[in-house]
Amino acid sequence: MDALAAEALQRGPVAGLSIAVVEHGKAVLEKGYGYADQEAAVPATPETSYPIASVSKHFTAGLILRLADQGKLGLDDPLKRFFPSARPRIGDLTIRHLLDHTSGLTRGGPAPRAAALSVLTRGGTARAQGADWDYSNYNYSLLGLVIEQASGRDYSRFVHDEIVVPLGLTGTGYCEDGTAVPGRGLDYQSGVKSVSPTPYWTEQKFFAAGGLCSTVLDLVRWEKALEEGRVISPPMLQAMRTPARLPSGLQADYGYGTRLGITGSHRKLGHTGGGQSNKAVLARYPDDDVTVAVLLNTERSQARVTATDLEERIERMFFGLSETPTEDVAAPAGDLHRFAGQYGDGVRLVRVAEEGGALTLHPGSRHRPDSPLVPQGGDLFLDEDDPSVQLRFQIRDGEALGYGRYHNGWFVALGVRIGRF
Repeated sequence: MDALAAEALQRGPVAGLSIAVVEHGKAVLEKGYGYADQEAAVPATPETSYPIASVSKHFTAGLILRLADQGKLGLDDPLKRFFPSARPRIGDLTIRHLLDHTSGLTRGGPAPRAAALSVLTRGGTARAQGADWDYSNYNYSLLGLVIEQASGRDYSRFVHDEIVVPLGLTGTGYCEDGTAVPGRGLDYQSGVKSVSPTPYWTEQKFFAAGGLCSTVLDLVRWEKALEEGRVISPPMLQAMRTPARLPSGLQADYGYGTRLGITGSHRKLGHTGGGQSNKAVLARYPDDDVTVAVLLNTERSQARVTATDLEERIERMFFGLSETPTEDVAAPAGDLHRFAGQYGDGVRLVRVAEEGGALTLHPGSRHRPDSPLVPQGGDLFLDEDDPSVQLRFQIRDGEALGYGRYHNGWFVALGVRIGRF
């Protein structure tokens, strides 16, 4: 592990990172590497507090479900219950649609509090509510506004009162407005050979969708508190971890503020987060009673090192799996035609073709060449040119309805089949 972290710091380059691995409630590893503040030579530790970006959604969802347990809201309540002046298209959205990203809101990028307020009175949805799955920060910024209305407290205060204090999460808090959090380090932008400080994570961009800071120790404590029923009731926890199901029959491996995924044959759940690259991940392996948290303080576009890459490498090492899942499992003869077709994958039009007894992925991007899909058994295929990407096809009546796209084992997108060729 020390060698893996040291290599990541150099290859990034990354100023600092922290890792926690806990099995059966006991620490396997809790350690920091590099610097929390490179200029002042402050080392990174397990107590270093980092911006956790979209891992904040895991907390926001837990707080919404806590309010539901308290009877202060219902998951099928429309937004107009809390915001009577909201435009009909927005006011009719339910809490549940926001929690599992089936609201029809497709706006990407930052979603600060002011922008979420604007959506209430001026916004609309690109798709019908409940019909499709599309990840948007606006879903969770709107949930932050709901928390404020239902609780009568600011989002930051509610986080502090309901989870930070009772659970002892001393390095956790709302931080994107510049509020000091114990153990908070600096944030860095990575260049080719060096890193430089950046104010990106001290500017208000994501509100309840990504505005929290935390430590790897606190993230593990949070997941343990969820498991033990100290945050929400068991039925709410089960709902939090249940995939979203669409009227079309497709399933999105995303619950309420919870990404779902798999490493090898090991189920995992939690969340990932990052701005220009993935810098935070909290992974719970429920069948193995293992929890992993990885936090970085450095980002760059097309980053060489990401938190999810490290997390998956850690778990492959921990579970004794090969470094990358490249085994080619023979696909059933004559069976590949059912996967061939065109798929809407977010804003991209992706084509899967059967060519010479194998499947080829045409990713719909001028910057990505076509690549072979390597069978991994059943309806799972790996992108040979980028083994961190996998497609899991969903079949009905012998034909693919669509696929889930996974990155480093985490569900990230849903591809919907729109035609054959």
